[in-house]
Amino acid sequence: MSGILILGASHSGVAAAAALRTAGYGDAIALVTQEVVLPYHRPPLSKEGLTKDEYALTPLRPESFYKTNGIDLRPGVLIADLNRAEKYVISADGTRYPYETLIVACGAEPRRLPSAVDPGRIAHYLRTHNDLVGLKERMANAKSIAIIGGGLIGVEIAAIAVQKGLQATVIEAGVRLMERTVSKSIANYVLDRHEASGLKTRFGAVVTGVHRDDQRGVDVVTLSGGETIETDMVVAAIGVVPHDTLAKNAGLAVDGGILCSPEGLTSDPSIYAVGDCSAWYDPELERHVRNEAVNPGQDQAKIVAAAITGTEMPPKKLPRYWSHQAAIQIQMAGNVHGSDMEAVLKAPASGAFSVLGFRDGHLVAVQAINAPQQFGKLHGLIGMDRDALATALDVEFPPSHHH
Repeated sequence: MSGILILGASHSGVAAAAALRTAGYGDAIALVTQEVVLPYHRPPLSKEGLTKDEYALTPLRPESFYKTNGIDLRPGVLIADLNRAEKYVISADGTRYPYETLIVACGAEPRRLPSAVDPGRIAHYLRTHNDLVGLKERMANAKSIAIIGGGLIGVEIAAIAVQKGLQATVIEAGVRLMERTVSKSIANYVLDRHEASGLKTRFGAVVTGVHRDDQRGVDVVTLSGGETIETDMVVAAIGVVPHDTLAKNAGLAVDGGILCSPEGLTSDPSIYAVGDCSAWYDPELERHVRNEAVNPGQDQAKIVAAAITGTEMPPKKLPRYWSHQAAIQIQMAGNVHGSDMEAVLKAPASGAFSVLGFRDGHLVAVQAINAPQQFGKLHGLIGMDRDALATALDVEFPPSHHH
């Protein structure tokens, strides 16, 4: 009864179990996870989780789902080793979990500041429910906060801190916020909104040290120019590192994630990988891509289920991302850095709009601010040519500004 073993009850791990049953897979499915709580939604941790005083975890599926679908959920299991030759994994307590097919959905963990920079491990990180509890306790007694990293998570935490009345400073090594995930126009707009609310920012700032001044009861962040920022607490949000060590130690092909085919198959024909720990080959880009978001991980889970069961492949979807930053909701799809011109489309609500990115006259990206319905309509139109899009939306695009 070895069947399918899924490592990690992440969004993509749980989605894979569900998709296998939907596709008609009838053999055993076991789902092992390191955490002891029912598998839960992670994105709200940096959103509602921080905002609400009483925040209850939102389970990905009710407990009954696992029983009803014959999914053997094993919480509190730390996997120590993978034996590909004999097809089993072994946990830290020595238990063996055999498999016919293995799906690795181990996710990722926050990139840590080097110990030379933060020897006292002063900085907080946010990835798990335990991280959230520690961060909220500290924030409740703080008047100021420094966030190292101006990506989505860093800005979400900063926006909530400002909302809670803390003096917040984002320290970013690059030249703008959310450089990897949104275009320059959106980044500038969001920055203006946050600064108007009281957020402070430092760009081109490299952190060389974090230490605690016990005498004065403050954390001190030192920048490369020698400047220091004193604050009640420090959070580092400097990206994530895929959990691919188990795979690497077992001899699977790994390079910034577990390398997979466009169907999620690793270099071992019995092992698939999904979600943040995996880098799937994209035939159009001709390289492996690792997507750090819920939607792509769920799409991958369905593809892997179809590959294992030999059922029809789901249509390929473009990765979609979202971010809630206090009063600002951002949604993104497509290649936001690939456009040669942009057009703004107003949405009905006040201050709501979408930025459409075009390349060679075709829609390649959509980014929406507080316009979820508009985004829902637009992201399905990516790939359409500009004139056909104008007709479909019944709009006239103004002469576009090149950037």
